[in-house]
Amino acid sequence: MKRNLGNVAPDVARRGSSPGYHLLSTTSSFDVSDCVCHAGVHSPAFGGEYSRLSVSVVLSGAFHVRSREGEALVGPGALLLGNRGAPYEYRHVDDGGDRSVVFECSEVLLEDALRASGGRVRGASPFERVCVPASAGSAQAVMLAQRALAHGDEDAQGEAVLAVLDAALTLGRGGGGAMAVASDAQARRVSRVLRYLEAHVAEDCSLEALAQVAGLTTFHFLRVFRAMTGQTPRQYVIAARLRLAAASLRMTRARITDIALEVGFGDLSHFTTSFTRTFGVSPRAYRSRAGS
Repeated sequence: MKRNLGNVAPDVARRGSSPGYHLLSTTSSFDVSDCVCHAGVHSPAFGGEYSRLSVSVVLSGAFHVRSREGEALVGPGALLLGNRGAPYEYRHVDDGGDRSVVFECSEVLLEDALRASGGRVRGASPFERVCVPASAGSAQAVMLAQRALAHGDEDAQGEAVLAVLDAALTLGRGGGGAMAVASDAQARRVSRVLRYLEAHVAEDCSLEALAQVAGLTTFHFLRVFRAMTGQTPRQYVIAARLRLAAASLRMTRARITDIALEVGFGDLSHFTTSFTRTFGVSPRAYRSRAGS
């Protein structure tokens, strides 16, 4: 699994020359791109250097990333972080491809964001982690990225850029980005679980059920999943269910109780508390705000 980042061929699957890399908008402050990758386990690793500060919101699929800040297996809801001029490497441990919304930010926008948050950074490297795992803390930013991709208007994309950058700067510092190195076989097992959760997150996602999908004992699965993704399976499932609930609140008029049950929350009180803590407003207020 270890490779010299300086010897990886330039990336051709995630840049503008690729048919799967579509520039959605460009301004003096940021670029937004839709990256659809069809690479698989037998594809070569893609590498290069980030030309600008970059935050990629992973929407589907799973792949392995490595940079100077560490390495991790990322899946839907993760924020992939890139410092300007830093080398990186992406590789796939299974087939099925992936999709991300990529935000590339100018130095001026970064300085504004740091000034607003009162943050300081050494040089041009604000990120000390390779990624921010999918979590309740990043759920709002991920939802805005999905909305920006669906709507395509500049206002939605601008709002998403600011939210994603704020989440990345808040959660992407303080170290802790170097996940434990696991074997290719373990990476494939965790990737299998991430893809399973994309389609079945509202169903039985107990530790025992997910361990069975991975083909590991519960103890071994918990240890490997946390080591490779930076979070526990339960943290991942709760974040995914909240994102699904937010989408349903925006797009349907279903009763809030029904939405809570449909996305996998067995208790309305738990859903309301978790949603309010994550999005800053109650489910009812979130729906009202989305409608306006």
